[in-house]
Amino acid sequence: MAKKPVTRIDPRKELSPYLNHEFNQQKNSRKSQAKISASLSSLQAERRRSLRRRLGLIMSVSILAIAGLGYYISPLANMSTVKVIGASDLPIKGIVKASKIKASDKVFDYLFQQKDLSQKLSKKYPEIKSAQAHLGHVNQLILQINERKTVGYLKDGDDYRKILSNGKLGSTAITWTKVDQDKPIFVGYNKSSSLKEDLNLFNSLPKSFQNQVKLLSGNTRRKSQVILVMKDGNVIIGSTVTLKSKLKYYDEIKVKAGKNSLIDLEIGAFSRPLTSSEKKAYGVS
Repeated sequence: MAKKPVTRIDPRKELSPYLNHEFNQQKNSRKSQAKISASLSSLQAERRRSLRRRLGLIMSVSILAIAGLGYYISPLANMSTVKVIGASDLPIKGIVKASKIKASDKVFDYLFQQKDLSQKLSKKYPEIKSAQAHLGHVNQLILQINERKTVGYLKDGDDYRKILSNGKLGSTAITWTKVDQDKPIFVGYNKSSSLKEDLNLFNSLPKSFQNQVKLLSGNTRRKSQVILVMKDGNVIIGSTVTLKSKLKYYDEIKVKAGKNSLIDLEIGAFSRPLTSSEKKAYGVS
């Protein structure tokens, strides 16, 4: 009986794939554990940094709050001086008095009372549109006054009063030297109703024409009549009802009439030279 051939098997060779697989698994496991450990360490470090930042922020805010409270209750926060800026023709002492600011008040209190402060001052002085309070030095309050626009001046005896953009008159009388020569002067207006009507008419006219007007006279023969003295020496007589629509004829008539002429746009449209008495009456030289 013939012998069967014997095949030799190397057990290490047969087991090698399994051993390598197990080794790779152990190796990958160690890498994963190392990554997890590193991630945990990084996370813990980030948490510590975040905690330090929060603690630092809380401490900073607390220190500032304590310092601010200490300043507020100390005499250093009491009002020392008030500086008023932006009030061109208004009395500084009067503004401070109207604001009811006292030396014993705290400076910071007025920084949060802007609306109330504006209402007090504008009630006393129509010229004031609004007011803002700012901190100057440690205990100095700065009042920034914003005045209403001046559209003209009303002659009041030997002085003048501002006519404001809201139609009201200024509270204080000013001299001729403080009058803006580019703004029109309203003369002879004894009734506020007629002044308001002519002011509304003037404001409705083209801006280019407004800039040519030197004076408006309330000394008219009829309530509906309006008289305008121009900067070039001409005098326009018109009706409050039709003047705006007839201004389209003014430039053409002015060229033909020349200077120091009376241009009548009330009934029809014509012109003639001013008489000596008219020149004197309207202040035309």
